Amino acid sequence: MNPALRSFAAQWQTRSADALSPVRAQAMERFLKLGLPTTRDETWRYTNLRSLAAQSFVDAPRKTRGEIEPNASLSLLDKTDRAASLLMVNGYPTMPVVDGLISGMEIYSLREVARLDPNTLLRFLEPLSDADQRRWALLNTALFVDGLYLKITSRVPMPLVILHVATGDGADNIAYPRIIIEATPGSSATIIEHHVAQGDHTPLCNSNTHIALRHDAQLEHYRVFATGADATHLDSLDIRQDKDSHCKQFTIVLGGGLVRTALEAHLDKPGASLDSHSLLVGHEDRHVDCVNIVTHGAPDTRSDQTARAIASDSSRVIFNSKVIVDAGAVHAESKQSCRGLLLSPTAEIDTRPQLEIHADEVKCAHGATTGRLDPDMLFYMLSRGLDRATAQSLLVYAFLADVLTGMSVTSARQAIEDALIAQLPDSMTLRNFR
Repeated sequence: MNPALRSFAAQWQTRSADALSPVRAQAMERFLKLGLPTTRDETWRYTNLRSLAAQSFVDAPRKTRGEIEPNASLSLLDKTDRAASLLMVNGYPTMPVVDGLISGMEIYSLREVARLDPNTLLRFLEPLSDADQRRWALLNTALFVDGLYLKITSRVPMPLVILHVATGDGADNIAYPRIIIEATPGSSATIIEHHVAQGDHTPLCNSNTHIALRHDAQLEHYRVFATGADATHLDSLDIRQDKDSHCKQFTIVLGGGLVRTALEAHLDKPGASLDSHSLLVGHEDRHVDCVNIVTHGAPDTRSDQTARAIASDSSRVIFNSKVIVDAGAVHAESKQSCRGLLLSPTAEIDTRPQLEIHADEVKCAHGATTGRLDPDMLFYMLSRGLDRATAQSLLVYAFLADVLTGMSVTSARQAIEDALIAQLPDSMTLRNFR
Protein backbone atom coordinates (compact mmCIF):
# COMPACT_ATOMS: atom_id res chain seq x y z
CA MET A 1 0.00 0.00 0.00
CA ASN A 2 1.07 3.58 -0.56
CA PRO A 3 1.65 5.88 2.44
CA ALA A 4 -1.84 7.38 2.30
CA LEU A 5 -3.57 3.98 2.41
CA ARG A 6 -1.35 2.85 5.27
CA SER A 7 -2.26 5.95 7.26
CA PHE A 8 -5.99 5.43 6.61
CA ALA A 9 -5.67 1.83 7.78
CA ALA A 10 -3.91 3.09 10.93
CA GLN A 11 -6.76 5.53 11.58
CA TRP A 12 -9.22 2.67 11.25
CA GLN A 13 -7.36 0.72 13.94
CA THR A 14 -7.81 3.58 16.40
CA ARG A 15 -11.59 3.90 15.89
CA SER A 16 -13.76 2.72 18.77
CA ALA A 17 -16.35 0.06 18.03
CA ASP A 18 -19.98 1.16 17.79
CA ALA A 19 -23.26 -0.13 16.39
CA LEU A 20 -22.18 0.95 12.90
CA SER A 21 -18.92 -1.03 13.00
CA PRO A 22 -20.04 -3.87 10.66
CA VAL A 23 -20.91 -1.40 7.88
CA ARG A 24 -17.82 0.67 8.60
CA ALA A 25 -15.62 -2.43 8.37
CA GLN A 26 -17.12 -3.38 5.00
CA ALA A 27 -16.55 0.16 3.71
CA MET A 28 -12.93 0.19 4.89
CA GLU A 29 -12.23 -3.23 3.43
CA ARG A 30 -13.58 -2.19 0.06
CA PHE A 31 -11.68 1.10 0.09
CA LEU A 32 -8.36 -0.54 0.88
CA LYS A 33 -8.96 -3.21 -1.76
CA LEU A 34 -9.85 -0.67 -4.46
CA GLY A 35 -7.21 1.88 -3.47
CA LEU A 36 -7.10 5.55 -4.30
CA PRO A 37 -8.68 6.47 -7.64
CA THR A 38 -6.31 7.16 -10.54
CA THR A 39 -6.64 8.74 -13.96
CA ARG A 40 -7.47 5.26 -15.30
CA ASP A 41 -10.79 5.43 -13.45
CA GLU A 42 -13.63 6.81 -15.56
CA THR A 43 -14.66 9.77 -13.39
CA TRP A 44 -11.09 10.63 -12.35
CA ARG A 45 -9.48 10.86 -15.77
CA TYR A 46 -8.82 14.60 -15.38
CA THR A 47 -7.58 14.62 -11.76
CA ASN A 48 -4.30 13.09 -10.61
CA LEU A 49 -3.97 12.27 -6.89
CA ARG A 50 -0.41 10.94 -7.07
CA SER A 51 1.01 13.59 -4.73
CA LEU A 52 -1.76 12.93 -2.21
CA ALA A 53 -1.08 9.17 -2.29
CA ALA A 54 2.50 9.84 -1.18
CA GLN A 55 1.42 11.54 2.05
CA SER A 56 0.48 10.10 5.43
CA PHE A 57 -2.50 11.49 7.33
CA VAL A 58 -3.70 11.79 10.93
CA ASP A 59 -7.01 13.00 12.34
CA ALA A 60 -7.55 16.75 12.42
CA PRO A 61 -8.26 18.32 15.84
CA ARG A 62 -11.83 18.52 17.11
CA LYS A 63 -11.61 22.20 18.06
CA THR A 64 -9.97 25.36 16.84
CA ARG A 65 -7.10 26.73 18.89
CA GLY A 66 -8.80 30.11 19.25
CA GLU A 67 -12.09 31.78 18.52
CA ILE A 68 -13.58 31.53 15.05
CA GLU A 69 -12.28 34.56 13.21
CA PRO A 70 -15.11 36.85 12.07
CA ASN A 71 -13.32 37.39 8.76
CA ALA A 72 -12.41 33.73 8.27
CA SER A 73 -15.05 33.52 5.56
CA LEU A 74 -17.24 35.63 3.41
CA SER A 75 -20.49 36.19 5.25
CA LEU A 76 -23.35 34.67 3.31
CA LEU A 77 -26.05 36.40 5.35
CA ASP A 78 -26.67 39.99 6.39
CA LYS A 79 -27.05 40.81 10.06
CA THR A 80 -30.68 41.66 9.37
CA ASP A 81 -31.46 38.26 7.84
CA ARG A 82 -33.67 35.89 9.76
CA ALA A 83 -31.61 32.73 9.65
CA ALA A 84 -30.22 29.98 11.81
CA SER A 85 -26.64 28.76 11.85
CA LEU A 86 -24.69 25.70 12.93
CA LEU A 87 -20.94 25.34 13.38
CA MET A 88 -18.87 22.29 12.52
CA VAL A 89 -15.10 22.17 13.09
CA ASN A 90 -13.36 19.44 11.08
CA GLY A 91 -16.62 17.50 11.02
CA TYR A 92 -17.43 17.83 14.72
CA PRO A 93 -20.62 19.82 15.45
CA THR A 94 -20.85 22.34 18.24
CA MET A 95 -23.74 21.18 20.42
CA PRO A 96 -26.22 22.31 21.65
CA VAL A 97 -27.12 24.22 18.53
CA VAL A 98 -29.35 27.26 18.00
CA ASP A 99 -30.97 26.86 21.41
CA GLY A 100 -32.37 23.46 20.58
CA LEU A 101 -34.67 22.92 17.62
CA ILE A 102 -35.35 25.18 14.67
CA SER A 103 -39.05 25.50 13.92
CA GLY A 104 -39.86 22.68 11.52
CA MET A 105 -36.50 20.92 11.90
CA GLU A 106 -34.99 18.46 14.36
CA ILE A 107 -31.20 18.47 14.80
CA TYR A 108 -29.15 15.61 16.22
CA SER A 109 -25.51 14.63 16.57
CA LEU A 110 -24.66 11.57 14.45
CA ARG A 111 -22.70 10.14 17.34
CA GLU A 112 -25.78 10.28 19.57
CA VAL A 113 -28.04 8.80 16.89
CA ALA A 114 -25.56 5.95 16.36
CA ARG A 115 -25.65 5.25 20.10
CA LEU A 116 -29.42 5.50 20.60
CA ASP A 117 -30.94 4.48 17.26
CA PRO A 118 -28.31 3.05 14.87
CA ASN A 119 -30.93 1.67 12.47
CA THR A 120 -31.83 5.24 11.55
CA LEU A 121 -28.30 5.87 10.31
CA LEU A 122 -27.94 2.50 8.61
CA ARG A 123 -30.76 3.49 6.26
CA PHE A 124 -28.50 6.22 4.86
CA LEU A 125 -25.17 4.36 4.91
CA GLU A 126 -26.23 1.34 2.90
CA PRO A 127 -25.89 -0.02 0.29
CA LEU A 128 -22.16 0.43 -0.26
CA SER A 129 -20.93 0.93 -3.82
CA ASP A 130 -17.62 0.10 -5.50
CA ALA A 131 -18.07 2.73 -8.24
CA ASP A 132 -14.97 4.88 -8.69
CA GLN A 133 -16.87 8.11 -7.96
CA ARG A 134 -17.82 6.57 -4.58
CA ARG A 135 -14.27 5.80 -3.47
CA TRP A 136 -13.88 8.68 -1.01
CA ALA A 137 -17.45 8.21 0.26
CA LEU A 138 -16.44 4.70 1.33
CA LEU A 139 -13.54 6.15 3.34
CA ASN A 140 -15.83 8.75 4.92
CA THR A 141 -18.30 6.01 5.92
CA ALA A 142 -15.53 4.04 7.59
CA LEU A 143 -13.82 6.89 9.44
CA PHE A 144 -16.32 9.67 10.24
CA VAL A 145 -16.71 10.12 14.00
CA ASP A 146 -19.53 12.64 14.29
CA GLY A 147 -21.69 14.93 12.20
CA LEU A 148 -25.25 16.20 11.91
CA TYR A 149 -28.59 14.56 11.21
CA LEU A 150 -31.19 17.13 10.16
CA LYS A 151 -34.80 15.96 10.00
CA ILE A 152 -37.10 18.45 8.28
CA THR A 153 -40.63 17.89 9.56
CA SER A 154 -42.56 20.82 8.05
CA ARG A 155 -41.97 24.10 6.28
CA VAL A 156 -38.86 25.76 7.74
CA PRO A 157 -39.44 29.53 7.55
CA MET A 158 -35.76 30.60 7.53
CA PRO A 159 -32.58 29.36 5.85
CA LEU A 160 -30.07 27.32 7.82
CA VAL A 161 -26.34 27.93 7.32
CA ILE A 162 -23.90 25.17 8.28
CA LEU A 163 -20.45 26.72 8.62
CA HIS A 164 -17.78 24.05 8.06
CA VAL A 165 -14.47 25.29 9.48
CA ALA A 166 -11.34 23.37 8.49
CA THR A 167 -8.32 23.93 10.71
CA GLY A 168 -5.24 21.79 11.28
CA ASP A 169 -2.28 21.34 13.60
CA GLY A 170 -0.08 20.34 10.68
CA ALA A 171 0.01 19.70 6.95
CA ASP A 172 -0.82 16.00 7.45
CA ASN A 173 -4.29 16.43 8.99
CA ILE A 174 -7.51 15.05 7.48
CA ALA A 175 -11.18 15.65 8.38
CA TYR A 176 -14.35 13.68 7.62
CA PRO A 177 -17.44 15.93 7.82
CA ARG A 178 -20.75 14.07 7.47
CA ILE A 179 -24.26 15.55 7.07
CA ILE A 180 -27.54 13.65 6.68
CA ILE A 181 -30.64 15.62 5.65
CA GLU A 182 -34.05 13.92 5.63
CA ALA A 183 -37.10 15.86 4.46
CA THR A 184 -40.37 14.23 5.51
CA PRO A 185 -43.45 14.26 3.20
CA GLY A 186 -44.62 17.77 2.35
CA SER A 187 -41.77 19.55 4.14
CA SER A 188 -39.48 22.23 2.73
CA ALA A 189 -36.27 24.06 3.72
CA THR A 190 -33.23 25.97 2.49
CA ILE A 191 -29.84 24.73 3.71
CA ILE A 192 -26.47 26.32 2.94
CA GLU A 193 -23.23 24.42 3.56
CA HIS A 194 -20.34 26.88 3.64
CA HIS A 195 -16.78 25.50 3.68
CA VAL A 196 -14.02 27.81 4.96
CA ALA A 197 -10.56 27.45 6.52
CA GLN A 198 -8.81 29.02 9.50
CA GLY A 199 -5.21 28.98 10.69
CA ASP A 200 -1.86 28.22 9.10
CA HIS A 201 -2.72 24.63 8.12
CA THR A 202 -5.80 23.40 6.27
CA PRO A 203 -6.54 19.66 6.59
CA LEU A 204 -7.43 17.49 3.66
CA CYS A 205 -11.24 17.46 3.79
CA ASN A 206 -13.22 14.37 2.76
CA SER A 207 -16.85 15.42 3.23
CA ASN A 208 -20.15 13.69 2.48
CA THR A 209 -23.73 14.93 2.51
CA HIS A 210 -26.72 12.61 2.06
CA ILE A 211 -30.11 14.11 1.16
CA ALA A 212 -33.33 12.06 1.26
CA LEU A 213 -36.49 13.78 0.00
CA ARG A 214 -39.74 12.02 0.75
CA HIS A 215 -43.07 12.45 -1.07
CA ASP A 216 -43.72 16.08 -2.10
CA ALA A 217 -40.73 17.41 -0.12
CA GLN A 218 -38.79 20.42 -1.37
CA LEU A 219 -35.22 21.46 -0.64
CA GLU A 220 -32.95 24.25 -1.81
CA HIS A 221 -29.38 23.20 -1.05
CA TYR A 222 -26.12 25.12 -1.45
CA ARG A 223 -22.54 23.98 -1.07
CA VAL A 224 -20.07 26.87 -1.22
CA PHE A 225 -16.33 26.21 -1.22
CA ALA A 226 -14.28 29.23 -0.10
CA THR A 227 -11.07 27.85 1.40
CA GLY A 228 -7.51 29.01 0.70
CA ALA A 229 -5.19 28.15 -2.15
CA ASP A 230 -3.46 25.41 -0.11
CA ALA A 231 -6.67 23.46 0.57
CA THR A 232 -7.63 20.09 -0.92
CA HIS A 233 -11.30 19.22 -0.68
CA LEU A 234 -12.98 16.00 -1.85
CA ASP A 235 -16.74 16.29 -1.47
CA SER A 236 -19.55 13.89 -2.35
CA LEU A 237 -23.27 14.68 -2.35
CA ASP A 238 -25.91 11.94 -2.55
CA ILE A 239 -29.55 12.76 -3.32
CA ARG A 240 -32.45 10.29 -3.21
CA GLN A 241 -35.87 11.57 -4.29
CA ASP A 242 -39.35 10.15 -3.85
CA LYS A 243 -42.57 10.97 -5.67
CA ASP A 244 -43.20 14.62 -6.62
CA SER A 245 -40.19 15.84 -4.64
CA HIS A 246 -38.12 18.77 -5.89
CA CYS A 247 -34.48 19.61 -5.19
CA LYS A 248 -32.77 22.80 -6.29
CA GLN A 249 -29.02 22.41 -5.78
CA PHE A 250 -26.20 24.96 -6.14
CA THR A 251 -22.50 24.05 -6.20
CA ILE A 252 -20.27 27.12 -5.98
CA VAL A 253 -16.46 26.83 -6.10
CA LEU A 254 -14.78 30.14 -5.21
CA GLY A 255 -11.71 28.88 -3.35
CA GLY A 256 -9.40 25.99 -2.69
CA GLY A 257 -6.35 24.60 -4.43
CA LEU A 258 -7.79 21.24 -5.52
CA VAL A 259 -11.57 20.92 -5.22
CA ARG A 260 -13.35 17.78 -6.37
CA THR A 261 -17.15 17.80 -6.08
CA ALA A 262 -19.33 14.81 -6.91
CA LEU A 263 -23.13 14.81 -7.10
CA GLU A 264 -25.00 11.53 -7.47
CA ALA A 265 -28.78 11.87 -7.68
CA HIS A 266 -31.40 9.13 -7.96
CA LEU A 267 -34.90 10.13 -9.06
CA ASP A 268 -36.61 7.03 -7.72
CA LYS A 269 -40.33 7.84 -8.03
CA PRO A 270 -42.61 9.50 -10.62
CA GLY A 271 -42.71 13.28 -10.47
CA ALA A 272 -39.28 13.70 -8.87
CA SER A 273 -37.35 16.67 -10.27
CA LEU A 274 -33.84 18.06 -9.84
CA ASP A 275 -32.40 21.43 -10.85
CA SER A 276 -28.61 21.46 -10.50
CA HIS A 277 -26.58 24.66 -10.89
CA SER A 278 -22.76 24.71 -10.84
CA LEU A 279 -20.54 27.79 -10.81
CA LEU A 280 -16.90 26.73 -11.15
CA VAL A 281 -14.23 29.42 -10.92
CA GLY A 282 -10.64 28.61 -11.84
CA HIS A 283 -8.19 31.19 -10.52
CA GLU A 284 -4.37 31.23 -10.36
CA ASP A 285 -3.40 27.50 -10.36
CA ARG A 286 -6.65 26.13 -8.87
CA HIS A 287 -7.89 22.70 -10.04
CA VAL A 288 -11.68 22.19 -9.97
CA ASP A 289 -13.27 18.85 -10.92
CA CYS A 290 -17.07 18.64 -10.84
CA VAL A 291 -18.76 15.28 -11.52
CA ASN A 292 -22.55 14.96 -11.72
CA ILE A 293 -24.36 11.66 -12.26
CA VAL A 294 -28.18 11.69 -12.38
CA THR A 295 -30.19 8.48 -12.66
CA HIS A 296 -33.84 8.57 -13.76
CA GLY A 297 -35.26 5.44 -12.17
CA ALA A 298 -38.98 6.08 -12.66
CA PRO A 299 -41.39 7.47 -15.26
CA ASP A 300 -42.19 11.20 -15.52
CA THR A 301 -39.02 12.40 -13.80
CA ARG A 302 -37.12 15.57 -14.74
CA SER A 303 -33.56 16.87 -14.33
CA ASP A 304 -31.89 20.06 -15.50
CA GLN A 305 -28.13 20.61 -15.09
CA THR A 306 -26.64 24.05 -15.75
CA ALA A 307 -22.91 24.65 -15.33
CA ARG A 308 -20.81 27.73 -15.97
CA ALA A 309 -17.03 27.40 -15.80
CA ILE A 310 -14.43 30.12 -16.01
CA ALA A 311 -10.66 29.63 -15.99
CA SER A 312 -7.93 32.24 -15.75
CA ASP A 313 -4.16 32.20 -15.16
CA SER A 314 -2.98 28.54 -15.18
CA SER A 315 -6.10 27.01 -13.62
CA ARG A 316 -8.03 23.98 -14.85
CA VAL A 317 -11.79 23.38 -14.57
CA ILE A 318 -13.63 20.15 -15.39
CA PHE A 319 -17.36 19.52 -15.67
CA ASN A 320 -18.11 15.83 -16.19
CA SER A 321 -21.82 15.03 -16.23
CA LYS A 322 -23.87 11.95 -17.04
CA VAL A 323 -27.58 11.22 -17.20
CA ILE A 324 -28.77 7.61 -16.99
CA VAL A 325 -32.36 6.74 -17.93
CA ASP A 326 -33.24 3.29 -16.64
CA ALA A 327 -35.50 0.86 -18.46
CA GLY A 328 -39.11 1.74 -17.76
CA ALA A 329 -38.41 5.41 -16.98
CA VAL A 330 -40.63 6.59 -19.83
CA HIS A 331 -41.38 10.28 -20.36
CA ALA A 332 -38.21 11.23 -18.50
CA GLU A 333 -36.86 14.66 -19.38
CA SER A 334 -33.29 15.83 -18.90
CA LYS A 335 -31.11 18.73 -20.00
CA GLN A 336 -27.37 19.22 -19.59
CA SER A 337 -25.81 22.57 -20.40
CA CYS A 338 -22.18 23.52 -19.75
CA ARG A 339 -20.52 26.65 -21.04
CA GLY A 340 -16.87 27.41 -20.40
CA LEU A 341 -15.02 30.71 -20.70
CA LEU A 342 -11.23 30.87 -21.03
CA LEU A 343 -9.56 34.08 -19.89
CA SER A 344 -5.95 32.95 -20.30
CA PRO A 345 -3.99 31.03 -22.95
CA THR A 346 -2.55 28.81 -20.19
CA ALA A 347 -5.93 27.92 -18.61
CA GLU A 348 -7.90 24.78 -19.48
CA ILE A 349 -11.57 23.76 -19.35
CA ASP A 350 -12.76 20.20 -20.01
CA THR A 351 -16.45 19.38 -20.45
CA ARG A 352 -17.95 15.94 -20.96
CA PRO A 353 -21.76 15.64 -21.03
CA GLN A 354 -23.01 12.06 -21.48
CA LEU A 355 -26.32 10.24 -21.98
CA GLU A 356 -27.08 6.58 -21.27
CA ILE A 357 -30.67 5.80 -22.24
CA HIS A 358 -32.41 2.44 -21.73
CA ALA A 359 -36.02 3.54 -22.37
CA ASP A 360 -38.13 4.85 -25.24
CA GLU A 361 -40.33 7.96 -25.18
CA VAL A 362 -37.85 10.19 -23.37
CA LYS A 363 -36.69 13.74 -24.02
CA CYS A 364 -32.98 14.19 -23.33
CA ALA A 365 -30.57 16.84 -24.57
CA HIS A 366 -27.04 17.95 -23.78
CA GLY A 367 -24.67 20.63 -24.97
CA ALA A 368 -21.23 21.97 -24.14
CA THR A 369 -19.22 24.92 -25.46
CA THR A 370 -15.87 26.36 -24.43
CA GLY A 371 -14.17 29.43 -25.83
CA ARG A 372 -13.23 33.03 -25.33
CA LEU A 373 -15.47 36.08 -25.18
CA ASP A 374 -17.86 36.44 -28.11
CA PRO A 375 -16.24 39.01 -30.45
CA ASP A 376 -19.62 40.03 -31.88
CA MET A 377 -21.00 40.83 -28.43
CA LEU A 378 -17.82 42.70 -27.58
CA PHE A 379 -18.08 44.72 -30.80
CA TYR A 380 -21.72 45.53 -30.05
CA MET A 381 -20.89 46.90 -26.60
CA LEU A 382 -17.93 48.88 -27.93
CA SER A 383 -20.19 50.39 -30.56
CA ARG A 384 -22.46 51.63 -27.75
CA GLY A 385 -19.66 53.71 -26.27
CA LEU A 386 -18.23 51.40 -23.60
CA ASP A 387 -14.47 51.11 -23.29
CA ARG A 388 -12.93 47.69 -23.94
CA ALA A 389 -12.09 46.87 -20.30
CA THR A 390 -15.62 47.67 -19.13
CA ALA A 391 -17.22 45.75 -21.99
CA GLN A 392 -15.10 42.66 -21.34
CA SER A 393 -15.81 42.75 -17.60
CA LEU A 394 -19.56 43.01 -18.11
CA LEU A 395 -19.57 40.11 -20.56
CA VAL A 396 -17.63 37.91 -18.15
CA TYR A 397 -19.98 38.77 -15.31
CA ALA A 398 -23.11 38.19 -17.40
CA PHE A 399 -21.74 34.82 -18.50
CA LEU A 400 -21.67 33.60 -14.90
CA ALA A 401 -24.59 35.45 -13.37
CA ASP A 402 -27.36 33.25 -14.79
CA VAL A 403 -26.33 30.42 -12.45
CA LEU A 404 -26.96 32.68 -9.45
CA THR A 405 -30.33 34.13 -10.43
CA GLY A 406 -32.26 31.13 -9.13
CA MET A 407 -31.02 31.56 -5.54
CA SER A 408 -33.82 32.48 -3.16
CA VAL A 409 -31.45 33.78 -0.43
CA THR A 410 -30.69 37.24 -1.79
CA SER A 411 -27.91 38.10 0.64
CA ALA A 412 -26.12 34.81 -0.09
CA ARG A 413 -26.29 35.50 -3.82
CA GLN A 414 -24.88 39.01 -3.32
CA ALA A 415 -22.03 37.75 -1.12
CA ILE A 416 -21.15 35.08 -3.68
CA GLU A 417 -21.24 37.68 -6.45
CA ASP A 418 -18.86 39.92 -4.47
CA ALA A 419 -16.42 37.04 -3.94
CA LEU A 420 -16.70 36.11 -7.61
CA ILE A 421 -16.04 39.65 -8.81
CA ALA A 422 -12.90 39.85 -6.66
CA GLN A 423 -11.39 36.99 -8.70
CA LEU A 424 -12.26 38.39 -12.12
CA PRO A 425 -10.25 40.80 -14.25
CA ASP A 426 -11.17 44.47 -13.79
CA SER A 427 -12.97 43.76 -10.54
CA MET A 428 -13.14 47.45 -9.66
CA THR A 429 -14.97 48.13 -12.91
CA LEU A 430 -17.50 45.40 -12.16
CA ARG A 431 -18.19 46.74 -8.68
CA ASN A 432 -19.28 50.03 -10.20
CA PHE A 433 -22.11 48.23 -11.98
CA ARG A 434 -23.44 46.42 -8.89
